[in-house]
Amino acid sequence: MSIKAFYYDFFIFMAENYSVTPDQLTLDWNCVGATTRYHGQNRAFEFRLWERSDGHLGIPDMTVIVSVFYISGLVTNAQAEADAVSLWLRDAAKTNGFRHIADESHGSTDAPNQVPGCKIACLTL
Repeated sequence: MSIKAFYYDFFIFMAENYSVTPDQLTLDWNCVGATTRYHGQNRAFEFRLWERSDGHLGIPDMTVIVSVFYISGLVTNAQAEADAVSLWLRDAAKTNGFRHIADESHGSTDAPNQVPGCKIACLTL
């Protein structure tokens, strides 16, 4: 239910803020969860929703992995928009039962909420 609920919240957020239609978002199931995507003009978001990780890279179960997060510099107030999407992502992940958020493009950090033993940036929410 966490994946479907997150996807529904993702759709609502994208419809309200970017006027997307259901056919512009995808939800692809896999053996550990699913991936949801939006690729549009000047923006692209892709989140892997892992209910279980099978120990891959030390990533814990119930993790949202940010694999694509792109807002073009051509967008007015791109940084403010990125901040708003990031806050929504954190809140939506927590609301829908995910306990961690990870960025596969960065190694582990020294943040106090870094998941110990994880080989990528992975924070407890």
